[in-house]
Amino acid sequence: MTGNLAAIGFMVSWVLGWGIGGSLIDAGLIQAGVYSLETGQLGTATTFAAWTLAWGGFGWWLYGRFTRPTPPGA
Repeated sequence: MTGNLAAIGFMVSWVLGWGIGGSLIDAGLIQAGVYSLETGQLGTATTFAAWTLAWGGFGWWLYGRFTRPTPPGA
C-alpha cells in the first residue's frame, strides 16, 4: 500500500507542478508584454504546449531514474 500512496502523491504533485509552473510562465510572459490575452489564446496555448513537453520529458527521465533496479550489494 505504501508504494501506491507514494505513486499517488507523486502524480498529484506532478500535476500541481505542471499547472502552477505553466500558469507562472504564462503570467510572466503576459506581464512582460510578449503576448496579450486580448489577442486570443494562441500565446497561452503555445506556452502550455511547450511547458507540457518540457515537464513531461523531465517526468519521463525521473520515472526511469526512480524505477531503475537497485544493483545487488548497493
